[in-house]
Amino acid sequence: MLDESIYRERIELVQKHLDSSNVDFAFLTPSSNFQYLTGYTYTMHERLTALVIRRDEGPQIVAPAFEVSGQSSKTWINDFVPWAEDEDPYVIVANLVGEKSGGHSVVLDDSTTLGVYWALEAALGGFAKTASLSSKINAMRITKSDKEIELMKKAGQIINDAVLKAFEEAKIGMTELEVQQIVQKEICHQGATPTFAAIQFGENSAIPHAAASNRALKKGDVVLMDCGCALDGYNTDMTRIGVVGTPSEEVKRVYSTVLHAVETALENIGPGMACGTADGLARRVIDEAGYGDYFTHRLGHGIGLEVHEPPYIVRGSSEELQSGMCHSIEPGIYLEGKFGIRIEDLVCIREDGPELLTFMPRDLVQIDQ
Repeated sequence: MLDESIYRERIELVQKHLDSSNVDFAFLTPSSNFQYLTGYTYTMHERLTALVIRRDEGPQIVAPAFEVSGQSSKTWINDFVPWAEDEDPYVIVANLVGEKSGGHSVVLDDSTTLGVYWALEAALGGFAKTASLSSKINAMRITKSDKEIELMKKAGQIINDAVLKAFEEAKIGMTELEVQQIVQKEICHQGATPTFAAIQFGENSAIPHAAASNRALKKGDVVLMDCGCALDGYNTDMTRIGVVGTPSEEVKRVYSTVLHAVETALENIGPGMACGTADGLARRVIDEAGYGDYFTHRLGHGIGLEVHEPPYIVRGSSEELQSGMCHSIEPGIYLEGKFGIRIEDLVCIREDGPELLTFMPRDLVQIDQ
């Protein structure tokens, strides 16, 4: 977790939002926004766990009684309201907030399921007003503090080591799944949490989001490794490319184009630039090289508690980049049935230029035959 003071400041900002919006309370079930305010991750199944925030009260977490000890050890919040197996947790919530003539106004996270919404509505006897809290929290989350960035940089060093190790140990005959295990094992060895490892050989590398399979590594294959991990909840994401043996002229040409696109974006991106303009920095390079039809996705996505979160670096977006925003730069060219090349780094926008959050050299990696 981050310092308790950071979480308290976040809760206070939510309470100020409640006050200015004349809303009675906020209600969040486990999600990335729940994690942002409580400091811990949790997967909720059929039993309700919820964060309740009122204007003038400390935050409370309603949780199954038998799980309180496990959850309370992971968060700075010490006010847990347990509910027993034979109790209705939504009635517990209703009792916490009390009765109100005309019904309560409440803000909810966008991840709230319909089942939870309906159960809460029934327990309260209806809502006077409901609204989304997510836009408020997203605005808080979109710029990162130095402590958050420090965690992401540490995660970036770990994914650097894991991907390097996988390239070093990859051999002809190994499957994508076997190489994926090398990445994940090294991440765990260094104390982080594996989140994904897309290992794609040959023609599979031309599928932007292919899952690792039993496809075996062969001579001449392009190898795409798009991997991530999380440290204390904060994510990293990096893509690097290798080739088994000597790369063909086509592979070298496409690789050079994508590399130029990445470097052009890194040299020119900065605060005050529209996300759509930032996308165009790299896209123009690929268009001018004749591969525009094969760059099929946006240039990048924000990253933090989620691997994909705002801001989105995409054509047509007028949202402006601001200092402290963190996002990927990942142009790609995908030649179906042959190979794909994507190079991805993470940056934090700074006034004097982007700060890299990933560290592996961008050279085309040569894998021994």
